Amino acid sequence: MDRALVFGTSNGGSIPSRRTSDKIKLFISKIGFMKKILYFLPLVLIALTLTAFGCQKFGGGSPKVHVPSGWTTYSDTAYNFAVSYPDTMELRERPSEDQDSTYAGLNGKFFVSIRDISREGEGPATLALFYAFKNVSVEQFSEALQASDQGNIAIGEITDVTQGGIAMKKMISTTAIGMDKTHYLFQNGEDLIVVSVILGEEEVFKPIFETITKVSE
Repeated sequence: MDRALVFGTSNGGSIPSRRTSDKIKLFISKIGFMKKILYFLPLVLIALTLTAFGCQKFGGGSPKVHVPSGWTTYSDTAYNFAVSYPDTMELRERPSEDQDSTYAGLNGKFFVSIRDISREGEGPATLALFYAFKNVSVEQFSEALQASDQGNIAIGEITDVTQGGIAMKKMISTTAIGMDKTHYLFQNGEDLIVVSVILGEEEVFKPIFETITKVSE
């Protein structure tokens, strides 16, 4: 048999050495390896993306929030949210028998307050009050708030915000003393949760607000 046909050489060509043959085999194996990498690369990228997405979750699938070291976390399983605060502040949970309250003419539950207890020469300063109103919508709350002091209270702005996986409404209203007041509102089943930020305490309360997160789906 013609050696040129066996080894793929033209007439007069040299027969490949064993070293050349090994190099060809190595080259072919590398091509196969690269094909495998290209085949699995999309799967790896998808897995990394899902992993990164999962790292942003906290408790029941909620996006993770940053809670500074040493802060205390209060979890409310009835209204499905948690909030954290430093040791310079205190969270006061009202007994269930003392929660019935009226706010802006609406009957509801006043269940939590957060206070700053670190101010020298002053008593504790309340930063925010937490209310729950059953079967009340954002629109109804807005109307009740304006009706509670007609001529002084007007809703200036309502924007959508998401905090810790909770879709909220940020409501800014005017007041009789000329300062704007902030409310954060979110729905939990039949309950409208209202976070009433005390006038002038928005900046102090902001780091607390940024720890609010959902605790269950």
